[in-house]
Amino acid sequence: MANTDTPSGNTTPKIIRFQDENYRLSTEWLGKQAGTKVLGKGNWHSPTLKFISYQQGSLTLLNTCKNQSYKLALQVQENQLLVNCECGHTGSAICEHAYGCLWTIIWRLGERYFEKLKPDGAIALAFAHKNYFDKKETTAGLDVSLRPELKSVFQLAPKVDPIDLPAILKLPSAPAQEETIISEEALGYLLIISFRNKLLPALLPCMGKLNKNRTDIKIFNQFLSGVQKQYSHLLTDTQKELNTACYHLWKVVEKTPGNIIQAKPIKKLDDILAVIFDSWRKILPLLQRQPFVYSYYLYGVGQLKKRPAKSQIGKIVVSELSPSLRFVLADKGAVYQLQMLITGNGKLISGFETGITLFILHQQTIYMLASLRDAAIAEWIHRSGGWITVFKEHFSGFERKILIPLKESYPVEFVSSKKRKNDLL
Repeated sequence: MANTDTPSGNTTPKIIRFQDENYRLSTEWLGKQAGTKVLGKGNWHSPTLKFISYQQGSLTLLNTCKNQSYKLALQVQENQLLVNCECGHTGSAICEHAYGCLWTIIWRLGERYFEKLKPDGAIALAFAHKNYFDKKETTAGLDVSLRPELKSVFQLAPKVDPIDLPAILKLPSAPAQEETIISEEALGYLLIISFRNKLLPALLPCMGKLNKNRTDIKIFNQFLSGVQKQYSHLLTDTQKELNTACYHLWKVVEKTPGNIIQAKPIKKLDDILAVIFDSWRKILPLLQRQPFVYSYYLYGVGQLKKRPAKSQIGKIVVSELSPSLRFVLADKGAVYQLQMLITGNGKLISGFETGITLFILHQQTIYMLASLRDAAIAEWIHRSGGWITVFKEHFSGFERKILIPLKESYPVEFVSSKKRKNDLL
């Protein structure tokens, strides 16, 4: 049965080539292919486009300008755009109606809009899986967008640029008694968490005044005050050793990007990251014996010249446990969702936070991940929004690029939607 919504006046579509493999089409590139006659006429300027239908990969619009209308169909095949206008134009280049239509789409919806029109693109999936997309009809035609609860969507809308997963998976993997307080002042340690991960986590000592019960530091002195000579008589040998380790760690951290997977190629940072990771491994046993350990959210290095802001401080407990990573691939009907799970001593840790590189935070307890590889994977999932959504149409690519390499290093459990119907989305 014929589709009455599609143009019928011109049965031979015209071809527009894209600029690159990402289906980009700019107005300049369009103009080069339109021909001088079409560009010179300018009679079809800023038309109004109305969505008519989308069938079998073809988007049909009603193209109207100055009380005159033509149906126009757009379809992406391989790396080119097929354009079919019902005006009956027989030239080798596109007609002025098609040019005005495409120019309007590019101007209003962007140079990369046509990537959504590819056979397994966003528009095809939006009609196949309506619950996962929002459709918007405007005077520029039809646009679709993924719903935000999907988080990072493989191929369509990844929140993280393509990563070298095999390189990440080759990163090294994993093979507190309180000290006596004899003064109204005490040395605290601040786990420095840099705003937007501009720096990797560091640890800085800071003296402060204790509360009446000597259970907490109520007022901090300036950063690094704990290393000054005037306080040396208040410090234990462990604290002196810890202060030295903090200093050496900071000298490396302040010169190193705050992300494992997005700053430079991983191989170039391997040695530096290994130094930082090993430094933290040596610091943790000493830190677990300290009674006053806090997190501190640092918004700029300039803050280190001042007294720590109380609003940016939170007391934490440092765990000696190194949690393990595992993954669940949940079948949600039209999509799969890949989610990371954290376990400690064989028990699931729920409600954890992964925003601190190298660490996991759970209910004010900080856990250091067992390896650089684990830290890189946790960072990847965090930057992906917490999980990755995969439409089943894209699963073969996802399995090849992500799932198979991941399964070689981590347990991945497949879970049907019935078993975990209340999870994820």
